[in-house]
Amino acid sequence: MAFITLTCVVAICDLCRAQNTDNEYGHHYDDPGDALADLTTDYGCDTTPWALLDDGRLICDRRDQAHDELRITVHGWHPTGGAMTVTFTPDTPPLPAHP
Repeated sequence: MAFITLTCVVAICDLCRAQNTDNEYGHHYDDPGDALADLTTDYGCDTTPWALLDDGRLICDRRDQAHDELRITVHGWHPTGGAMTVTFTPDTPPLPAHP
């Protein structure tokens, strides 16, 4: 009976500890450079790429407020922001009441 030991790199999100694969047949990489190059590349599809922050943290593609706020520093956009975002400043006058 023969055995072989396989070693691979699996990326882990520093925020939620999710891995880049959810099963044994997912993406595994030969080295961290290959993982970073693939995971942080925007291939123009519906998924958000992972983000490597300036402080060295790696943030996965999960779409929630905490992940989106960290990714905005890298990707420069926020999927929940845009034209429908309303910000009130302290000097905004109150709206008149409806009769």
